[in-house]
Amino acid sequence: MQGILNLIKFIVNCGNRFSLPAKSFWKMNLKIKYLSFSIGLLISGLSLNAQVCDPSTAPTGLASTYMPGSGALLEWDAVPGSIGVQIKATSPSGSNVTRRIIGFERDQFLVPDALLTPGTYTWQVQAACSTTPPYSVTPISTNNNFTVGGGSSCPATVADIDGNVYATVQIGSQCWTAENLKVERYSNGEAIPTSLGDFAWQTTNSGAFAVFNNLTANKAIYGLLYNWYAVNDARGLCPTGWHEPTDGEWTQLTDFLGGESVAGGAMKTTGTLSPGTGLWFNPNTAATNSSGFSGLPGGNRIHYGVFPSLGADGYWWSSSENLATNAWYRKLTYTNGFINSNFNLKQNGFSVRCLRD
Repeated sequence: MQGILNLIKFIVNCGNRFSLPAKSFWKMNLKIKYLSFSIGLLISGLSLNAQVCDPSTAPTGLASTYMPGSGALLEWDAVPGSIGVQIKATSPSGSNVTRRIIGFERDQFLVPDALLTPGTYTWQVQAACSTTPPYSVTPISTNNNFTVGGGSSCPATVADIDGNVYATVQIGSQCWTAENLKVERYSNGEAIPTSLGDFAWQTTNSGAFAVFNNLTANKAIYGLLYNWYAVNDARGLCPTGWHEPTDGEWTQLTDFLGGESVAGGAMKTTGTLSPGTGLWFNPNTAATNSSGFSGLPGGNRIHYGVFPSLGADGYWWSSSENLATNAWYRKLTYTNGFINSNFNLKQNGFSVRCLRD
């Protein structure tokens, strides 16, 4: 019973520690007349025969598995009677993750991929037996290791079936092409239709590409503009071992860069057109390209055929559908440092990036 009371105290006392609004806890209305009810609920979920936490014994049985796209699953043998744990994972690059977690006899935690960078992490865990002075915690466990990236680190370049060679960039645990796709054939060698007039572009439900304003010179600078049907074609646009990123994989990228409100600046190339220092219109707000993504304002081909936004905006498809007629994409613009997530008609022509499998 004392362990259950300690768990209640732990939950209440952790409000400030975890920066949770105090109002959220007061809404629980933990007054004396409800305390017995709260204890009853806990008793229904926890065994009355649970052992009292032994603060002299460190957690054992540490194991970890890194799962690309998900994160690192950390596991250990639960300390009987424990009411929380603290985990710390460190890497030589200085990418550290520390978490305090409430929970009765916790025995695992998933570190999200967005918090990790390539390299080998060393981690430890410590269990809490009480949360009131004098605090009672177990010794820190022995070390365990997991590796992020490993054999999936970026090669310097990758080539498509047409022989176009693209620079790559490692961003977090993901390996991206650092240039827009220029390929004119699917991965099986079959040609992707092009040179569609406005009406044909608007009405097709098959893969197709265009070059901005039908000017060949724009291909070398900005790459090609593909409709979503080409992105979704089973024959594939990206080189072998690479794929068109899902909406979730785009979100993983932007989360790693600090969220949509700031990631755009880290993804845009620097400079502006007017002084001849770049390809974006003034002011190209917040552009640093600190991620190495090197996003360009390649414009788009709207679903009814015209070509707007060169110099102002860059658009990139995801492979994720939204209802029957739309799909998700990302947009960078010259007036702010945001990256916008939205969906639009599949007939639109947007740029494409590839992500390593």
